[in-house]
Amino acid sequence: MPFPLGRPLGVADDSEFQTDVLRSALRLLETATQPTIADFPRQAPDGNGNGVWACSITMPEPDVSDLESALRREVDLLMPWYEETRRSRGRTTIGMSGATPEQIDAVVSLVAACAEGEGFSEVPAAASEPNWIHPMPMLLRYAVEDLRAFYQEAVTSRPGTRPPSQHDMHTWIFEQTALGQALLQIGHRIAEVGDQPLLMMRGFIIPEGFWVDGPTWGQQTRNPGGAQGLSHATAYLAGERP
Repeated sequence: MPFPLGRPLGVADDSEFQTDVLRSALRLLETATQPTIADFPRQAPDGNGNGVWACSITMPEPDVSDLESALRREVDLLMPWYEETRRSRGRTTIGMSGATPEQIDAVVSLVAACAEGEGFSEVPAAASEPNWIHPMPMLLRYAVEDLRAFYQEAVTSRPGTRPPSQHDMHTWIFEQTALGQALLQIGHRIAEVGDQPLLMMRGFIIPEGFWVDGPTWGQQTRNPGGAQGLSHATAYLAGERP
């Protein structure tokens, strides 16, 4: 389903939309004869009212020639606003990877290393500091979620600004930030490997509609090994090697 992590049924407080999601999921029990990935056909409605959202923080033009430096510049710029949100809320959603907010530099190192072609099997040496709670390659997914949470919490800190919708946030990240460019570069690295479990993971990193070279999940085969194939893919993404 094309919804952000933590919102499995789409936008909050929309019972009609959420019921439609549940019914679509339950209908798979009637039609699926094997492990199946099915796209929900609709985007979640914008729960933040009318109007076009724009980031109130002036961001530099991302330098794609040096993604890691550009990414660090963005994080440095957003850090005071992130800290303000964390202080006012008394909490943060960063931590799914195992990194603490104080270790965000290591999260940047991991994402940048994968974008620059260091592979998906081992944690890069520059990102070895945190007590990661997932193995590679699945760790990459949760590191991306932590960075996305950092950006989202930073841009919602200013008083009087409405929070972005899911689509607003994705559009801003993928069209205007170095983070978005890094994630797209990771998507291309995954395509170069051509491994189906990695292509499945790309679907968690890049939402449908923001990957231009076909489905972000890759072309799903009709019968990718059935239950055994699904079990193999799950083990692979959890870092288990044959």
